[in-house]
Amino acid sequence: MRAYRLANKSSLAMNGGKPVRSGPLPVMHPGAGYVGKEEIDAVTSVLKAKSMYRFYGPEFLNITGKFEDDIKKYIGTKYALAVTSGTAALHTALVGMDIGAGDEVILPTYAWVACPDAVVAAGATPVLADVDDSLTLDPADVERRITNRTKAIMAVHIRGTPADLGALQKVADDYGIALIEDVAQAAGATYRGKKLGTFGRVASYSFQLNKMISAGEGGAILTDDKLIYQRSVMFHDVGTPYRAWDDPSLKFDFPAFPGVNYRMNELSAAVLREQLKKIDWIIKDIKKNKAKIKKGISDIDAITFRRLNDPGEAGISLVFFTKKPSQALTFKKALRAENIWTTSGSYPGVVYDPSTNDGHVFMHWGHIFKGIQRVSKRYQASLDLLSRAVHLDISPLLSDSDINDIVTAVHKVADEIL
Repeated sequence: MRAYRLANKSSLAMNGGKPVRSGPLPVMHPGAGYVGKEEIDAVTSVLKAKSMYRFYGPEFLNITGKFEDDIKKYIGTKYALAVTSGTAALHTALVGMDIGAGDEVILPTYAWVACPDAVVAAGATPVLADVDDSLTLDPADVERRITNRTKAIMAVHIRGTPADLGALQKVADDYGIALIEDVAQAAGATYRGKKLGTFGRVASYSFQLNKMISAGEGGAILTDDKLIYQRSVMFHDVGTPYRAWDDPSLKFDFPAFPGVNYRMNELSAAVLREQLKKIDWIIKDIKKNKAKIKKGISDIDAITFRRLNDPGEAGISLVFFTKKPSQALTFKKALRAENIWTTSGSYPGVVYDPSTNDGHVFMHWGHIFKGIQRVSKRYQASLDLLSRAVHLDISPLLSDSDINDIVTAVHKVADEIL
């Protein structure tokens, strides 16, 4: 390990030493960082047509419908439905699958709060299962949580990394339950050469500011199941069974039921059509940066990298484990003091820091899971991993100088505290 320590004196910035950088790293907004003239022109065209609404206007361009065509072709599914957010996509997908009162949906202890929230919104019950050292659902623990009320498993591809879809699909098939994919943080990533979102019965996507492509907010549902698609269309459009669609597959052959308004507007769709053209470029730049950083710190023996279920990840994070939670907390503080952080979020950070509210960790979902503190020991495997996990965002906008600073800082901190 490189020796950064001064004789009998700490060189860490948090202890009075000089920081590696004079200011923060570039922001971590993958798609938004690539917004350019193309998106501006696309939005301008919609405004000039004075037709911002999804279904009609003075010079209706049907941009949302064209975006749905684009994304289903890119991912490789039969159907796509654009909605207002990733949370709306999850909620709509669950209703599309006819999941509701009396049903249980198994989801990971490390996700985003929208995952259990959407299950509750659909009227069903969220059930937690541990994550493994990939920080995605542990298939063995999922199987232990299955009951006669379990209707679906929600595989969350958290922080750009695919869940163990092969094992999870086997569990789902063995018990006759459905697999749902939450691809909010991993759009464009693959598993065994196929796009994420093509393995489950339905998949949800998010286009919020921090996502792979962005319109500030937005979401989508992708599926090969015609009935799920039809039910999703009805639900997201306030339950209207009479909407005039050109698609003959939307001749509903089931009774109408109440819905909500999750319709995407034409301005968001215009941005997303252009963003989707750039997604592979964005992922390529992110993975290139991650590979350089990982190679640069791979000689630190005292850390262990998060396991990848498949190399087709989106690459937006680099997570490593320390041996003790106290080391991870100190690592976080020391890196921030070295100016290895961004203004766009709380990272670098420890995935589970009890002193920090973070909607990604189940311990902060007490408003959904009453008494979560009392039952936390049931998920000790998750707590052990999450409290030792140090998280680095990997922005596609990092320069070689930024990357060198990250590598230098991680070595500097590791030499001092590990």
